Amino acid sequence: MNNKDKMLQLVLSDDKLRSFYEYNVEEFTTVKIALDSDNPIVVAVAKIIDSIARNSDKVNFKETYNEVINYLNQNIL
Repeated sequence: MNNKDKMLQLVLSDDKLRSFYEYNVEEFTTVKIALDSDNPIVVAVAKIIDSIARNSDKVNFKETYNEVINYLNQNIL
C-alpha cells in the first residue's frame, strides 16, 4: 500500500463522512479502485489525493479544484 492509498483510507475512514455519504471504506483499498466508484464523494476524494500526490505545484491545485467541482456538479446536482 502506497502513501496515496494510505491517505485515501485515512480520509474515507472519517465516521461523519462515511455515515453521511453511506459507503463502505473497506471496498476502496486503493485510489485506482476509488476512482472507479459509483459514489461521487469517494471519487472526489480519490481525485484530490491522486492529483496532489502527482503535482505539488500550487498552480495545479486550482486545476484539481476545478476538476473536482465540475465532477461533483455533473454527478450530484
